[in-house]
Parts: sequence; structure tokens; C-alpha cells
Amino acid sequence: MLLSLGMLMLSATQIYTIFTVQLFAFLNLLPVEADIAAYSFDNKTENFDDLPARFGYRLPSDGLKGFLIGARPENACQPIEPPPRDNLTGAFIVLIKRFDCNFDIKVLNAQKAGYKAAIVHNVDSDDLISMGSNDVDVMKQIIIPSVFVSEETANSLKDDYMYDKGGHVVLMPDFSLPLEYYLIPFLIIVGICLILIVVFMISKFVQDRHRARRSRLRKDQLKKLPIHKYKKGSEAVPNISVCSVCRAISSQAKASSVPSSCRYGD
Repeated sequence: MLLSLGMLMLSATQIYTIFTVQLFAFLNLLPVEADIAAYSFDNKTENFDDLPARFGYRLPSDGLKGFLIGARPENACQPIEPPPRDNLTGAFIVLIKRFDCNFDIKVLNAQKAGYKAAIVHNVDSDDLISMGSNDVDVMKQIIIPSVFVSEETANSLKDDYMYDKGGHVVLMPDFSLPLEYYLIPFLIIVGICLILIVVFMISKFVQDRHRARRSRLRKDQLKKLPIHKYKKGSEAVPNISVCSVCRAISSQAKASSVPSSCRYGD
């Protein structure tokens, strides 16, 4: 039984995990880690770590190539200048400074200006932050992808890979499925199975107790049994009337077994 239950748990976990992955893939909610590949005019190449936002579209599977331009104003809390119009063959990506307003406002202003993606960088820190939004109306308007980078990454991009210096960048996604996407469904299935096992054991215990009580004589029935005391040395003779009482009471209680003889103590 335990083996069958274990196989059932494994099969249910596999089905649940596959269903979860397919659902998240369909809704574009799979966790994504991205890298920035930067190329300078003299063929210098560097890769930088980033963290994608929790709003907007995700990066295409083949990456997003574009020319990097600094936002004006830098924090993009107000409408920013659009990208140059002299290059009609490539996309433009804007580099935005953190703070002064919410992340979703920054990215929305970049989108309205005509940029295809936004890179928001930290200030006085190299920590990566997962950008989120608390405004549903603003979040629904954002369709461009955006990522967050450290201040060190931003400084390197400004030094060698900006559009005015002949460089360009490629935002590359790295689709990955972390352990919790397998662990959470497994724990849910295991928890449900444990609850079912406990319920089954409690039910079985209650049924056994109820069945045992039904096969016993009640206290009022036990009081009806006559009591005979024998002295030491006296011969114990079976009392037919007492046995008849035993059988009658047992029959009334519908016991599973009827005593064939009555025993008395010394």
C-alpha cells in the first residue's frame, strides 16, 4: 500500500510540475535571468549581469540588440528625449538612473519616447534589485522589456559601449527554472498525501474502537450477572442458570462470540 501511495505521489508531482511549467510558459511568467553582452567599435566585448523587471514583456529568445543612449533627464521621472532619428536600421536602448520615482514610471517614459528597452542602474551600490510595480494601470501600459544593473556595470557601459562611442549592446535572456518550481509542487502533493493518511488512520481507529465496544457487555448488563462466592475447598459446580444468563445477555448485545462456559474465581 505504501509503495502504491509513493508511486501515486511521484506521478501526481510530475503531472503537477509539467502543468505548472506549461502554464507559466504560456503566461510568459517563467523566471528569467538575463545577461548584457556589450560590444565596442574596436571589437572589445564584455558581459554584465542584470536582473529583469517583473513588469513589461520579457526579452525575445534570440536577444534584443540595440544602441545604448543615456536618458535625459537621467532619472526619467519626466518625459525624456527620444532617440536620434539618423539611424533607422537599429533599435535604441536607454540607460536610466535609479531613484526619485518608481521603476514603472521610468520604463513607461522610456517606452513613450520610442525606446525598445530600458536599463535601470543602481546608485552607490552594486546590488541587483528586482523591479516591480504597485500601479496596475501603469503596469498594463508597459510593453517593452527592462532590466536592472549595478552602478559598476553602468559606469563600464558609459565608458566604452554607448551609441556615441560606436558601441552597441545585446540583452540576452537566460531561461531557467529554479528549484522551488519543482519543490513547491512536490511539497504540496506530499502534504496532501500525509493529510489523507492521517485521516484514514483516524477513521480506522474510530471504526475499530466502535466495533470493540459493540462486542462488549454494557455496565448495566454486567450488573445483572449473579455473583457466587465459594470458600476454599468447596467444589466448583457449573451453574446452568448463570450460563443461561450469560447467553441471553450476549444474544441481546449481538456479540460476535457467545461464551460457551462461565468461569468463576477462587
